[in-house]
Amino acid sequence: MEISMTKLPEPGQLCCGFTAVSQGRIESLSASTAEFFHPLSGAQVLCIQNDDRELGFSLIYRTPQLDETDACHMAEHLVLSSCKKYRSRDVFFDMDSMSYSTFMNGITDTSYTCYPICSRSEEQLLKLMDVVLCCMEEPDAQTEPHFFEREALRYELETPDSPLLLAGTVFSEDWAHLTDLDENADSHTARTLYPGRLAANLPGRAHLHYEDVSREQVMRVLTEFYTYSNCLIVLYGDMDYGRVLSFLDREHLSLHPAPLNGGSLISLLREPPIPGFRCSIEESPAYSGSRGSQASVIDYALDLSDCDEEELICFDLFSDLLDHSASPLHQTAKREGLNHVIQAFLDTLLIHPVFKFRLYNGDEGDRDRLLRAVRMTLEEICEKGIAPELYRACVKEHSLTDRLVREGVHLGCHAAEEIGRYWSLTGKTDYFALYERACARFAEEAYKDRQSQTLIRNLAQRLLKPFAGALTVTVPVPGLAEQLESQRSSFLERKKASMTEEEISSLVAATRSFHDWNSREYGCRSFLISPKDLPAPLEHEPFCERTKKGITGFFSPAPVSGVFCFQIYFDLGFLSREDWPFLALYQLLLTEVDTPSLSSIRQKILEQELLHDCTFDEAFPGPEAGSRSRPQLAVFWYGLTADFTQSLHFLLELMGQASYQNTEQIISALEKYLPDYDLSQGENASSISYALAESAIRTDARFRAATNGQEIYYFLKDTLQRLKSEPEYGRELARRLFQTAQAILTKNRMLFVAAAPADTLPQLKKAAFDCLGSLPDCPRQADGVSGVSSFRQPLPESSGQESSPADLLPAPVMRSAVSLDTPSQEIRLMGDFAGRDDFKGRYLPFLIALSDRILKPSLRYRGGAYDCGADFSLPNGYFSLWCTADPGLEETVRIFRQAGTALRSLTLTEEELDGYVLSAFSQAQPLSGPLNTRMRLMRRKAAGICTETVDALIRDIPNASLECQAEAADLIQELIEKGSLAVAGSRQAVERAARLFERTEHLHS
Repeated sequence: MEISMTKLPEPGQLCCGFTAVSQGRIESLSASTAEFFHPLSGAQVLCIQNDDRELGFSLIYRTPQLDETDACHMAEHLVLSSCKKYRSRDVFFDMDSMSYSTFMNGITDTSYTCYPICSRSEEQLLKLMDVVLCCMEEPDAQTEPHFFEREALRYELETPDSPLLLAGTVFSEDWAHLTDLDENADSHTARTLYPGRLAANLPGRAHLHYEDVSREQVMRVLTEFYTYSNCLIVLYGDMDYGRVLSFLDREHLSLHPAPLNGGSLISLLREPPIPGFRCSIEESPAYSGSRGSQASVIDYALDLSDCDEEELICFDLFSDLLDHSASPLHQTAKREGLNHVIQAFLDTLLIHPVFKFRLYNGDEGDRDRLLRAVRMTLEEICEKGIAPELYRACVKEHSLTDRLVREGVHLGCHAAEEIGRYWSLTGKTDYFALYERACARFAEEAYKDRQSQTLIRNLAQRLLKPFAGALTVTVPVPGLAEQLESQRSSFLERKKASMTEEEISSLVAATRSFHDWNSREYGCRSFLISPKDLPAPLEHEPFCERTKKGITGFFSPAPVSGVFCFQIYFDLGFLSREDWPFLALYQLLLTEVDTPSLSSIRQKILEQELLHDCTFDEAFPGPEAGSRSRPQLAVFWYGLTADFTQSLHFLLELMGQASYQNTEQIISALEKYLPDYDLSQGENASSISYALAESAIRTDARFRAATNGQEIYYFLKDTLQRLKSEPEYGRELARRLFQTAQAILTKNRMLFVAAAPADTLPQLKKAAFDCLGSLPDCPRQADGVSGVSSFRQPLPESSGQESSPADLLPAPVMRSAVSLDTPSQEIRLMGDFAGRDDFKGRYLPFLIALSDRILKPSLRYRGGAYDCGADFSLPNGYFSLWCTADPGLEETVRIFRQAGTALRSLTLTEEELDGYVLSAFSQAQPLSGPLNTRMRLMRRKAAGICTETVDALIRDIPNASLECQAEAADLIQELIEKGSLAVAGSRQAVERAARLFERTEHLHS
């Protein structure tokens, strides 16, 4: 019998086979909590109850990394492939593509594995929970080795004379990170700090240990770690907890008693570190032609395993103080000659907490200077404390971050990750209670004088005397990536040469057997809810529009307290295309150059205090925006309503009063941040492929690409060289930067959008019009800056005549590819349906079917890519086919180009289509918090996007039927043929497929 539960029970109460253990609160989530224990199974359950309609379920196991073969990651993939009750080729992707879920994932960390799911339907969530739990209890991977071969690692031999190959989904994912400098630095530092210890093992390293991978290791993870006595279940949101707990007890937990000899794994994770200080210099693979000098990562890592959890949270808060650009760390480092990006953070990646100082773009010679700078900083804090204004700014930022938590999405799953990491190491679930207590304790000292800052002085003292420490330099070595690829080939050649004829014949037969099994199409749909049970599309909140002093404002009241978000669209019509590189430099220098009244350091403190999550983004809406179809600079930030006027005045000073004659500060900023603009690193491949594909079909993306591409890196690099070698160039650069600033800071065609509490919105509106209304209609000349050339005339409005703002942009390239420092490919094809009256919402489920039934079988299961799929954006009016960490290229492009035709001949059932309707309906309505929901609607109007059209497409999704499959497929194929194609991948793959593209380019440093 199910029991409805509107209020969580008191500690000691019995409910549905559970005993309530404790109650609590999470203020940032406006939530009450209750922890339960299930005596029969040994499971722990944490309920987080609030009014959030996006419900969350997370199943978390404690899973130590016993070695670096990535066995826990492989187990994560295997269990959600299939089970006795839900037989499938891959039930995870069945759920992902045929359910009304808003979020679904599998996450492997160093101490835990988590399976999070979110949905706005309690009925759907319960059905998905049943699938996940059944997969944990009776995974088919324990009896069918082919699942291991597909998801983890396998050897393939097509014929006796073929080369021996190595493949597998997790192996491919790990290999795609071969040149990831940050990941390699993490691994090297862990092994230096914890030599021979469990804490040295990180996930994601199978590409370096493939010779040691075995199915037996993965089966051991499932057998020893995947038990309910070793798990935590986190439930979140506005759900009927009595119903859900009753389901868990009745259908799962009571059927699986805890093993009699089961013990906690926590002691294994508490293995003591080896005391002492250790140094090492390590190598990170890079491809030939990549940067090798001034490219190293230097880590100074300090073990904190002797700290309690509340102390660790205080260390985390302390790291934010040190990480700030105005902190003593950065000032001391600069005096030591280190003009580098330096981070200070509490690293919870390892099973032991580590306080880490990380320097980027250094060389081996910077190692001792970093160590000296850190120790001098900590000694200074022990003696003098921290500047109160910096301390208060950090505390204020933390407070605002907590107040804005509900602006996020999938909160139940994100909260479960934090709790899960803490639980895996302690067995407790009160992480957020400790967090709130530590924050209050930390904030107390913000308003004391330096000598009274007892807490942070003690923290600094602890860091000066660590139990164990490590200083590691990770050096990228060009050519080492090719060497490792060659070693893999040599290993496979040797392995095959050592095989007997019988072993070769057996492997050929096994390869054939695997491919036969892997080509079978079967799935599971018994977890579907009916499309008739879908909720109505989300309602839109109204907003108003007002024009005053030539400025237009959009305003929307939001059900929040004391916080706002604000965005200004500055017109860039006074800038020519030749000015765009200076626009990039102008943005780089924000807060880096003094103004007449504010030093750079003071600006950075005020930015943290007043401009929360401030972003500067280029925008160029399409012709549908009418007079707003022009280049713009969009500036966005959050803040406290009490600070709005001050924040706006500060922003305008920041943007318009920099002293660009200070060449020394400009050189310093360029030296420090120039490497951040180099797109040739492998971690940029995914974003580059997306940007290239989108820029071919959207003016907005083409403008962003033109103002943020690799050419900007070359421009900034040249500017730095000229400033150093041509002293007179400083005056010319100051003139150009001043001209850029004045061209931006006008009220010409200005628009702003704001969301804030209803009771403060009128004051915010008045302050915005008053402050922004004081800006000039056109650029000003400045006193003391001679030789400023005339500004260009403002751009004409887009009217379809010969000249329009869009003429400024480079011509679109429909098929483009770039090569960079990466071993695999990121591939994306976009189809443009904006303005197409013949494109209907009922076609969207067929895109999901295309992903599930055509792309994934071909590219993921058989092609070796880590993942692939199809997604869409209704406001932007396009869909995209994508493939990530793909070892191939040409075959993927061929499959993409024929996907619509393949969809036409695909056999679908009504039940399958119902599942794709559920998924499309969820994907069509991305969630957001109360402020951002309102900002989204106002931004749409600013961009000329018709919300009514978007809503009509959403409402039409449930009308999908098998009768419209052919017309959907034909239109999708037409859009594919007219669509854009972009690839970012290895140089070898791109050059081999160059004929597929209009333009190819190799990115280099």
